[in-house]
Amino acid sequence: MRHVRRVAFLMALAAPAAVATAQERALSGGAGYGGPLGAAVMGELLYGLRVDVHEHEERVKARAGLLVQLHAGTGGGKLSLGVGARALVHSDDFKGSIAAGLKLSLARTWGSSLGTPSGVTYLGPELDLSAMHVALSLGPLFRVGGVGGSAVALSWGLGVRF
Repeated sequence: MRHVRRVAFLMALAAPAAVATAQERALSGGAGYGGPLGAAVMGELLYGLRVDVHEHEERVKARAGLLVQLHAGTGGGKLSLGVGARALVHSDDFKGSIAAGLKLSLARTWGSSLGTPSGVTYLGPELDLSAMHVALSLGPLFRVGGVGGSAVALSWGLGVRF
């Protein structure tokens, strides 16, 4: 965990120092299951700062910036905008990928939505976390349109990231 804190600190320092930094976009995707979307696929664009840090025998390649996600599922669709970061870490303590995002999501239900009638629109904040390609998403969504369903729905998801 010492290295994760170091990554965040080094990303903040690397921006003004221009140490192997660049603006770029990165596309990724995933698949998972959750509420209210059901089984879903996801596409993601992360646009912002890229940092490549080498220290002794440790290496971190990271990106942080504007996050745009689009989910399409059996029970609905979702568009999310926010901020996010991804890193590929190679150290003695941890080898793998980690990611986090904080976003505002607009979801619309259709078809066989989990616990929510079709035609309901929700808006709310969500938190995304992933490690080693396993992703978890969680947040409250507040009904802003449609008839039926609860005033607040729990958006949750468990899946894989590519």
